[in-house]
Amino acid sequence: MNLNSTSQLLVRSEPQLVGNVMFANPEDTYPQTLIGQASVYAWCQSKTRYDALLQLGFKEDNLVFSEQWPADHAVEFDHVVIYQPKAKELLDYLLASVLPHVKEGGQVWLVGDNKSGVKSSMKRLEPSLDDVGKVDSAKHCLLFSGYKRRPAKPFVFEDWIMSWTLTVAGQDMTLCSLPGVFGHGKLDKGTELLLNQLQQHRFMSDVSQARLLDFGCGDGIISLWLHGHTKAKVTALDDSALALKATALTFAENNASEALTLIASNGLTNVKGRFNYVVTNPPFHTGVSTDYSVAESFFIGVKNHLTLNGELFVVANDFLRYPPILDAALGTHTRLLRDKGFAVYHGRQIKKK
Repeated sequence: MNLNSTSQLLVRSEPQLVGNVMFANPEDTYPQTLIGQASVYAWCQSKTRYDALLQLGFKEDNLVFSEQWPADHAVEFDHVVIYQPKAKELLDYLLASVLPHVKEGGQVWLVGDNKSGVKSSMKRLEPSLDDVGKVDSAKHCLLFSGYKRRPAKPFVFEDWIMSWTLTVAGQDMTLCSLPGVFGHGKLDKGTELLLNQLQQHRFMSDVSQARLLDFGCGDGIISLWLHGHTKAKVTALDDSALALKATALTFAENNASEALTLIASNGLTNVKGRFNYVVTNPPFHTGVSTDYSVAESFFIGVKNHLTLNGELFVVANDFLRYPPILDAALGTHTRLLRDKGFAVYHGRQIKKK
């Protein structure tokens, strides 16, 4: 079993992880290895990580894919292990969410790669935990821990929702977001350029009946704009439970929930059928590392989910080598725009000769 360097560091403290142990956003399948010495639970905000543990036979009742730990999972934990997220605000969110479920005297662990910013995160543990300190370091990773010896504040999910209004590509909208969601609290420049290009595009005449897919929906801005522009229903996909919840909140805030279908999926794995339009600002990071595999796998597979003459719109940092992959997948592509470090690409599913 291949473990990330963060989990390899945790292995050195493994004898202490007994009783009820929860892993928050595990980066690999390490929680499975502890079954037998502890009652192990895993809270995954990534469908990819959830699926990987499920496929290994992880007990489904102890495995959660959700934006928050469910209140009806009334388990008191002796240990909670948090993997340092890329967004510091998400660490605060995870801490606030899990602390009410930690036993008095229970231990909270934080592990992360040095590049993740974990070095400065110890101070984020100190307001709610005691005896916070460094436990171990190796493989360019750090492990901290602290003890819960004070009552935790009740977790109020609504306090973490950020909402704001904006006008983009001719539409007024209200967006909702959560910590860790792409573009949290701001309009991504690439997304803005993409939507401005879509505003100029000539969609087919019966577009209100078209099938539309937003791959990597984030806070739902692309999905909501597509619905507003076409009046069609939209399918929004993401690997992140936080992003899916944010998109649902965005549609609800704009009284458009009936127009939205959500799919939790590792890439296109859980997508069925074909779409007239697929639009994406695809991710190219896994945690803090650059990872093109999600986008590349998407480009290779998207042709199986486009109708004949179905169209693909992509915005990406212009240094990413996507054009050859687009050509390999669809035969050819057009670059519609290159500006401010971004490029907008267009492809079409053409009939094979």
